[in-house]
Amino acid sequence: MGANYKHLTEQDRIFLRIMLEKRYPKSKIASILKVNPSTIYREIKRNSITHSYSGRKYYWNHSAQDKYLKRRKRGLRLEKDSALRTYVHQKLKVGWSPYQIEGRLKRDNFGRCQISHESIYAYIYSDLNIRNKFFKKLRRKHVWRQKKNCRKKRIPDDLLILNRPSNINNRDEFGHWECDLMIFKRGIKSNLITLRERKTRYLIAIKNQNKEAAGTALALINTITKIKDHVKSITFDQGSEFKKYEWIRNCIDTSIYFCEPASPYQKGSIENVNGVIRIELPRTISLDDIKQKHINKITSEINNRPLKCLDYLTPTESFFEKLKISS
Repeated sequence: MGANYKHLTEQDRIFLRIMLEKRYPKSKIASILKVNPSTIYREIKRNSITHSYSGRKYYWNHSAQDKYLKRRKRGLRLEKDSALRTYVHQKLKVGWSPYQIEGRLKRDNFGRCQISHESIYAYIYSDLNIRNKFFKKLRRKHVWRQKKNCRKKRIPDDLLILNRPSNINNRDEFGHWECDLMIFKRGIKSNLITLRERKTRYLIAIKNQNKEAAGTALALINTITKIKDHVKSITFDQGSEFKKYEWIRNCIDTSIYFCEPASPYQKGSIENVNGVIRIELPRTISLDDIKQKHINKITSEINNRPLKCLDYLTPTESFFEKLKISS
């Protein structure tokens, strides 16, 4: 595996908590997060809390992240230098970027660096309260941040749809899915994850709380786990909501592919059925007001309409016939 030592991120801790609740082996979690198993054991031991009633130890990602940030915060220069901290706070409040703060301090101090932009970023993301106070003042407004030299190309070339085998492209084999995320009323975070099996055109739709990659991946994992033996591959677009694809790939043991940038037509099955869903759930509605039960009713109606491409079988009939053959 070649896992290297690294600090777990806030998103990693969310994933760890969910996987522990699902009783995934710690070695499997370590493999997915690309860390040594000892990192997982140490994280659980160090950052677990005691239940006030039962007295049992349990892992909760919010308190774990808080403990981690407090430990990291102790060594930060802005925590020790109150005058510099006040200056940085004032400039962040009026919209200065960390680069501008670093550059101005250098100019005012004859070229000597008083504090680097990376140190300012580290300080902002060192505490949940500080982060929530200042991250919206930053240009990119990221809730989470990686250092510049740690950022990777979003999608490796070998996962592009150009490398997807012909048996998937030609719909020769059952168990290959396309996935998309449908957005609704402006300002509403709730959205709809849609999945469609390419051969049978069977549709699954999942109400999702926001577009964050970690939450989207976990919502998919939670649903797909029930049928993971029949999920051989999933094709996504290159939206940032799918950047935690490795979690999905490793939890479900499935292949992952991505369309080329700005090429939604390359997953036409899901795009077409999204248009059908829009008749019942137009873009202007607030999905916050719609329950999963109602979404299931809509998908059931769509799955029970006969299709010409299936010789007028319904997707439900075709899907469950393939399930019998696969079992």
